[in-house]
Amino acid sequence: ADVEALRAGFEAGPYASAVPVAVETPFTLVLAGRLVRGRIDAVFAEKDGSWTVVDWKTGVIPEPARRESLFIQLAAYRLAWAQLAGVEPTKVRAAFHYVRDGHTLEADDLPDEATLAAKLAR
Repeated sequence: ADVEALRAGFEAGPYASAVPVAVETPFTLVLAGRLVRGRIDAVFAEKDGSWTVVDWKTGVIPEPARRESLFIQLAAYRLAWAQLAGVEPTKVRAAFHYVRDGHTLEADDLPDEATLAAKLAR
């Protein structure tokens, strides 16, 4: 039943008919002397030449007080895709999509590489 609810949520969401240009894309970054590895769930090309990286979430939407630390993940994904695609990070948006609620969550301002490295160094 849970899988069916998730499927229905996905099919009702904004990405159901969108075709990703990349899925489960592995990446490796070096930030603040640390190796950061991960997989980007999906990447979509936008009409204006920019990109949107989406990380699917099946849990509940986090309270605003918990979001800043979660946005570190989006900042890393944005930087990773920018490097993989050979574009400026400003050309890449990143978002969590909470499938159960049909809610897409984006940060107003993701940290750039230097700010992200400084946060990880702490």
